[in-house]
Amino acid sequence: MKVKEIIGRNIRRHRESLGIRQGALAVQLKITPSALSQIETGKTDISVDRIEQIAASMHLSFYELMTTPNHVGGIKSGIEVEEVTNNTIHLLIDKIDTLLQSTGKKDQ
Repeated sequence: MKVKEIIGRNIRRHRESLGIRQGALAVQLKITPSALSQIETGKTDISVDRIEQIAASMHLSFYELMTTPNHVGGIKSGIEVEEVTNNTIHLLIDKIDTLLQSTGKKDQ
C-alpha cells in the first residue's frame, strides 16, 4: 500500500469517527468534495502542508494521519512516542522518505 493511500485511509477513518461529513470537511479545507475524495482514496498526491491543514481541522496531530495500527492496513512508524514533538514529526517524515525511496516512488 502506498503512503498516500495510508494517509487517505486515516483521514477518512478519523473524519468518519468524528462524525464529519466529507462535504463539510471539504468546505473547511476550501477544496471540493471530489478533491477530498481523491485524497481519501489515495488517488492524488498530498503535501505536508495539506496534511497539517487536515489534521488541524479535525483537531488531530500530524502523526495521527501518518500512522495507523496494522489491522487497519497501515504502517507502524517504529518510533516510540509519548508526546508528539517537532522532532518526532521529522523522524516520521524521514521514515516515510526512506519508504518512498525503497519503493522507487520518491521525486516522480
